Amino acid sequence: SKHTNAFKINEDVVIPLPRMAEYTDGIERINIELSLANKLKLCSELEAFFQAGNLLLGKSDDASAISSAELLEDRVAQALVLVRDVRDLWSGWLSNVDTLFPQLQDHSLRASWKAQLRAPLQAIFAGAAFQQILEQCNQIHKRVLKGRVWAALHMHAGDGNVHTNLPVNSDDYDMLQTAHQAVARIMVLARSLDGVISGEHGIGITKLDFLTKEELQPFTDYKSRVDPEGRFNKGKLLRDARFPADLTNAYTPSFGLMGHESLIMQQSDIGAIAGSIKDCLRCGKCKPVCATHVPRANLLYSPRNKILATSLLIEAFLYEEQTRRGISIKHWEEFEDVADHCTVCHKCLTPCPVDIDFGDVSMNMRNLLRKMGQKSFRPGNAAAMLMLNATNPQTIKFMRSAMVDVGFKAQRLANDLLRRVARKQTALPPATVGKAPIKEQVIHFINKRMPGGLPKKTARALLDIEDKDYVPIIRNAKTTTPETEAVFYFPGCGSERLFSQVGLATQAMLWHAGVQTVLPPGYLCCGYPQRGSGQFDKAEKIITDNRVLFHRVANTLNYLD
Repeated sequence: SKHTNAFKINEDVVIPLPRMAEYTDGIERINIELSLANKLKLCSELEAFFQAGNLLLGKSDDASAISSAELLEDRVAQALVLVRDVRDLWSGWLSNVDTLFPQLQDHSLRASWKAQLRAPLQAIFAGAAFQQILEQCNQIHKRVLKGRVWAALHMHAGDGNVHTNLPVNSDDYDMLQTAHQAVARIMVLARSLDGVISGEHGIGITKLDFLTKEELQPFTDYKSRVDPEGRFNKGKLLRDARFPADLTNAYTPSFGLMGHESLIMQQSDIGAIAGSIKDCLRCGKCKPVCATHVPRANLLYSPRNKILATSLLIEAFLYEEQTRRGISIKHWEEFEDVADHCTVCHKCLTPCPVDIDFGDVSMNMRNLLRKMGQKSFRPGNAAAMLMLNATNPQTIKFMRSAMVDVGFKAQRLANDLLRRVARKQTALPPATVGKAPIKEQVIHFINKRMPGGLPKKTARALLDIEDKDYVPIIRNAKTTTPETEAVFYFPGCGSERLFSQVGLATQAMLWHAGVQTVLPPGYLCCGYPQRGSGQFDKAEKIITDNRVLFHRVANTLNYLD
């Protein structure tokens, strides 16, 4: 799964239990042959590399005045002899695999890149000057190894079902061809052991070619009887010249191809989102802690299910992009629906066995939507961002008066008047798929009372320290001196602009603790709300500006000391 980012050909077969050992031996032999073939390809690639010449040399103190030709001397010839000798050895094993299978299976004979090629090459190209050559050899090995095919077995052998999986890279044509050749051998092997090829997962397009006409005929007759016009699963499971039910029209998404072909998609962003969720085990441990997973309302928005939906949408994006169809607006709406169902609390990270934080994933999805111009306008979100981004005291005062003094009171009054109407929605929450009707949104807005009794002003306004040209220092002149320990306190938007009693309580605690409290000059935001909303560029600007400002504050206070 890790080898090919979880893309595989799944050829499940049913093998009689008494013959299971013969099947596993047969698969082992196929794997040995595939491994040796991959090793021989490595030898050919290395030989071509050394024969091409123009080998890159690094710099070393003792070789500064020596030419490349003198440095290499006969090293390249030695490397070529080594590679060819090893290739001849491995080729002999592959040619005589019938005779040597027991030794190859128990590793008495082992084709090893590390022992038989890499170590001798390191001895030939010893020294700092040849480090780049060795690094290029390692890169060649990684590239060739990525295309290696093998069959991995897992099974519930009690009923004879054996899942025979072949991991493949969907953008590697040679690898796909090799895999399908291996599949053909596996099908012959299964039938030779009195097995059948219609395993637990049924018959798919990769298996249809291996069924006989006699095996398909009963299904063909039934299909023509119940669906004479061929509307159900059109072009599937039937041998029809007009709609070949094989790999002719098959499609698999490929990030490798997207890097070459994509015209409009933010390929690095969509790739990062896919990469961050690819390790999900579908275990569901994230469900109980998720605030948007409400089983009595819907089962779609736990992190587990959102990962499934995100993976499917990314596949749809890749298909539409790589087939030049243009990405459907409907798919962007579905993508936004998944991204919006997250409070960015990050509680899903703790129970996750593979450390997926869907809060971070949601923020990345929102950022992608903003970049692509597909993010819907939300009046509430816009108003909140306007208040959090504001730094002018008069603007903040106006926004706070409108949102807290008027808005909160109006919401509490509406809740008092319409509590009975809203109670049904809180008792039995409706499904939240897609955009809710206006009536439902209004009821949702008033169904729970917002807090009351908030201070009339922000914490800074109450202390008269709104001027951004000054660094406020709060201390008790009777109990502190300039040498008293100082604490830097960053209240943040919530504790300073909205729930200012929290910021004041913290400052009072520090006052009674007998320390000096240094506050940042002016109204600041940490940038997290912007990041949570998908405005990564705005968040980064705020973070950078804050760091510069804090550095200046520290320098100023150090100078005064």
